Amino acid sequence: MNASFIKIVLFFLFLPTFVGAQSDTTSVKTKPFKSESYFRLNYENDFFFVTDRYYTQGISLELIMPFIKKSPLSKLLIPINKNALNYYGLNLEQDVFTPRSIRHDSIFIGERPFAGVFFVSHFLVSINSEKKQRLSTSLALGIIGPEAKGSEEQKGIHYALQNIQPLGWEYQIATDYVLNYNVKFEQGLFAKERIECIGFVGSRLGTLYDDISIGAMLRGGLMQSYFKNLGLSSSSGKLNENGAGDKTNKFQCYIFGKAELKTVAYNATLQGGMFNKNSIYTLPAQDIKRVVGMGHLGLVLAYKRVSFEYSHAYISPEFDIGLSHSWGHCNITVCF
Repeated sequence: MNASFIKIVLFFLFLPTFVGAQSDTTSVKTKPFKSESYFRLNYENDFFFVTDRYYTQGISLELIMPFIKKSPLSKLLIPINKNALNYYGLNLEQDVFTPRSIRHDSIFIGERPFAGVFFVSHFLVSINSEKKQRLSTSLALGIIGPEAKGSEEQKGIHYALQNIQPLGWEYQIATDYVLNYNVKFEQGLFAKERIECIGFVGSRLGTLYDDISIGAMLRGGLMQSYFKNLGLSSSSGKLNENGAGDKTNKFQCYIFGKAELKTVAYNATLQGGMFNKNSIYTLPAQDIKRVVGMGHLGLVLAYKRVSFEYSHAYISPEFDIGLSHSWGHCNITVCF
């Protein structure tokens, strides 16, 4: 496997969408309601909590535009119903994992192995505003291992910050393919003028992660309904899907908390890829925690077409001698 794999993935995901972009834009103009387009930059790092271990960094770029529906892979994604508001998007993501210490020049037995992951996701967020439901499906294609460039990414950041260089990347998980299909269903449980509660269930199935999760999210403050759109609007006073006026709040400020319980069947960042069994070091299946808890607490500020989010993420130990871990998440979203 080499860099040509990434080029093939990008070709099949991007080329069909751009070929159809012009025709899709034309058709959208004839409709009374147009779903918004979004660009989002996500960044996560445990530097926010002065640690350098486990899930130590993640960065992703998301693009949501109507013409992305033209991709043939869109047929593998699931709208919630025929009248749903559908957001088709692409996501490029790199995640980096290390053991609890990056100062060992040999294998840290019993600890999490080094791992880098890179993948491209084709996703759909489908919203039924009337029933307060949201269904998110995604197909991820990519690689785990040296060609994901996790080592280069971490070493480059440490060099730029004049920090110690990490040791042990030569023992990282071997290169393997990533193919995952992910589903998440969210249902509004109750909503008041300034507070909402949403329950959710989800599942990930494939060569990277296999798990099932259940949880709930609570939001409070000055905000739009969670099931109105993706949090921003491209304009105010436009027609909604029913042809009625849509009065959009220009300013939003709210907090949110999310709790999640996950049952784990397989995690390639701990156990290695499913096809390539030549990794120097991985954790055996009996060392994996089968039930993992996660939590998020955050703040969102938004004005017109731009929003900023910061949150604190927590995860319970993922393997026998593992520690709990926290990291910071921030994103900037622009609607156009």
